[in-house]
Formats: sequence, C-alpha cells, structure tokens
Amino acid sequence: MGRKPKDSSEKSSSNGVWGKSVSKEKSIYATLKEITGTDMKAYYIMFLYCPEYLKEADRKPVKDFEDLKSRYKCFSETITEDICKRYIMEQGCQTAVKWLLKRLHQKKMIELYDTYYKKALDGDVQAFKAWQDFSDKFFTEDKENELTKLLNRIPDDDLVKDEEDYSYSYEE
Repeated sequence: MGRKPKDSSEKSSSNGVWGKSVSKEKSIYATLKEITGTDMKAYYIMFLYCPEYLKEADRKPVKDFEDLKSRYKCFSETITEDICKRYIMEQGCQTAVKWLLKRLHQKKMIELYDTYYKKALDGDVQAFKAWQDFSDKFFTEDKENELTKLLNRIPDDDLVKDEEDYSYSYEE
C-alpha cells in the first residue's frame, strides 16, 4: 500500500507535504457580488475603485465604461454609466464600496508599515520612531478585537447572575 503517484496539480508545501492548495478566502469579486447580489454591480464597483483587480487588467487595462461593458456579458445594451452611477446609491452597493475601501486601506497600511520598517533597518532613526508609533496604532485594533472576542464568550446569564460587588470607594 504505497502512496499514489503525484498528480501534476499537486504542489509541495514548505513542510514537504504534497497536496492541492486550498484557499478559504473569497475573491474581491466574489465578496462584492455576494454583498450587491449582481455581477454587474460588483464589476462596476471594481471598475471605479480597483480596476487593477479586474480580469486581465494587468495585460489590458480597462479604459472606460464602454470597455468594461464590452468585456462582461452581464452588462446589457440598455445599461448606461448613468444607471450604474445610480446603483452606487443603493444600500448594498454602499456596503460593498465601504468593504472594498477598507480592504484597500488595509493594503496601503501594510505597504506603509513595510516602508517604515525597511528605512529603519537602513538606519533611519526617524523612520524607526515612525515605525514604532505606526505599529502601536496598526495593531491596536487587533488587540481590541481579541479582547472583544474573549468577552463575548461570557454567557449573558453569567453576567446577570453575578453577585460580585464591583463598587469602588476611596477613603483617605
């Protein structure tokens, strides 16, 4: 009972284990489509805010709305750019845009973190100070989220039944 021969689609990971690579993260497009409910709105939002992530954009960037419309069949002949601009006012599109801008902002923050770090390694004292300050702010949100997750594990009943006296009195 030996191991079956390697499939050409399998890859070796850093630990020497062979297997197919699997990503559980959804693509930008898939997330936008899930939020907005349509391909057209997802592609239009990507066109506005991150055209570099559209299919084949690295080889042939999308020039304008008509170019976008010609590349994706979900845009019918009756759909105009003005109609798509109105879609942006819908709650689902607003939520999708906000989600996307947050992701793009996070990417820029990581790039800034790396820039400060590289400059600090080169001996730039100001960059080192900036990197330290930036790190404190950049990772603060994660610490708060971890604390919130921990606190959310406490059942509400335990909080209501708690008979501990947390009052504080100060005497001199």
